[in-house]
Amino acid sequence: MSAVWPHGDPRDVARAIVAGPRYRGTTSADATPPNVFERLLAWIGERLGDLLHAIGHVLGSRSPLNVAVGIIVLVLAAAALVFLIVRFVRLPSRRHRAAPASVPFAGVATSAELIAQALAAARNERWHDAASLLARAALYALDECGRLRFDPARTPGEARRLLHDAAFDAFEREATTALFAAHGATRERFERLRVTYTAAFAVPV
Repeated sequence: MSAVWPHGDPRDVARAIVAGPRYRGTTSADATPPNVFERLLAWIGERLGDLLHAIGHVLGSRSPLNVAVGIIVLVLAAAALVFLIVRFVRLPSRRHRAAPASVPFAGVATSAELIAQALAAARNERWHDAASLLARAALYALDECGRLRFDPARTPGEARRLLHDAAFDAFEREATTALFAAHGATRERFERLRVTYTAAFAVPV
């Protein structure tokens, strides 16, 4: 049987809504405890009832003006409730978003592919991306030639300390300058990085 709501005073409507099973939950001894979403609805309903009760104290009698003000407040509170529900429901989906596809070297398996991407970025004058891709290509190349196992968390600086190789030292210094210098990567810095890469790996870039 459907519930019968009181008419007229919005305070009575709010009390009836809050007193309903949607906010109070079932009284069965073996009922499932309310989840977080249901507790949130109950809390909002209680606060809505408290708000309208306070407004009723301030406004006093049930004049048409007071009823109209109460209805306006009820509508605004309902709109806020809908907004909160939508935000609450959408939050879990945001946590599972995939990593952004803009990561330059995502899914790349070889140093040659990274070099090709670095040169493409350089043609578009995206110097920082080009330097970053070439630095990552060097780490892939070290693994490919059996000199140092690839670790996605390893930086060129850490590789330099493990290798003790003068040619790679020169490349690492240029990479650090291109990626972290005050004015960022430039055409000139990327060109120097290309030269030192060729010297370190005997691969023309």
